[in-house]
Amino acid sequence: MDHSFEIVQPSEAIMKRFGLARRNDSDVHPDLNVHDRMDRQGVIVAGNAGSMEELLYILKSTLDDAIYRNFLWIRRRNIQCNGIDSFMSDIQISDAESEELLRLDIEFPGLSKRKLDEIRAIVIPTVTGHHYYKACGGSFSMMVDIAERMLMEGCPRDEVEALLNESVSSRFPKVGFTLGLEHVKLNGQLYDLGPARIMRFDREGRRMVLLRRIFREGVYDGLEIRKDPGDFAVTEVIIGDLSLRTRYFSRDQEYKGTYININTPVELYPTKIRYVDLEVDICVWSNGEIKKVDEEKLEEAAATGLISERLVEISNKEVEKILDSISLDEEREAYLLV
Repeated sequence: MDHSFEIVQPSEAIMKRFGLARRNDSDVHPDLNVHDRMDRQGVIVAGNAGSMEELLYILKSTLDDAIYRNFLWIRRRNIQCNGIDSFMSDIQISDAESEELLRLDIEFPGLSKRKLDEIRAIVIPTVTGHHYYKACGGSFSMMVDIAERMLMEGCPRDEVEALLNESVSSRFPKVGFTLGLEHVKLNGQLYDLGPARIMRFDREGRRMVLLRRIFREGVYDGLEIRKDPGDFAVTEVIIGDLSLRTRYFSRDQEYKGTYININTPVELYPTKIRYVDLEVDICVWSNGEIKKVDEEKLEEAAATGLISERLVEISNKEVEKILDSISLDEEREAYLLV
């Protein structure tokens, strides 16, 4: 609304939130339709080219790590395009707006969720972690609704958030629990790299150590070294961090290598951890060689509009920070963590 968009056909909740008067606008054709994704990790937007382009500009200048996945159909011409910046120029030469249908899938990872919390809090009382807890779903979503109702009624924020944190903490996994590792690619493909057992969990430090057993032969991605049955992987996670570090060992605790994934902030959910893979990775081999790999894929993602240039900058800073701090001795001794 701060950017000249007007809400039409609002739900009861939206009318109440923004103080909108009830009106008969059922016949109004909106420029953009916005709906929550089923997994509550983002939204689906459909609309005309001009409004979509304006929305993209606003979001890219506001949200650092949002992912923009899209499909475009131009009726009669039957054209489909998977880029964002590239298709905007194509749209502008279309003969008639009636020939267009644009659809955009926007994912909101950790940084975006936090920023959206800040924006929502300007309009209505909002607990810290609102969009994250909503993505947790189920009882988490209901507890957030109750907590925010308490804020609206004037209850002290510190007390409300302390009560909320106490209520949700018992529903998160503990040492000994098994987690899924939800590895989401920039194109939306989802891989479960689990199961992984929680061996250590420092809640205050947000640090978690996970153990995975290897049962099949193969090759470790990036490292391009042999994977053998009996190997094990030690993954070190700091919730909210922009990287995920996995060390591989043989059954005899011989160090094979380290694969450091650069990603959106790692989020912990009741049965899994989740992040979006940003393609660029760092590999460490047992002989001490250290190499950054696939950095061109991150640049390509920005060039095609999947991510913002700001996210490229954030990722590159994370890479440099990690490269400056790698200790081969620490990598070799990581098996002691489990």
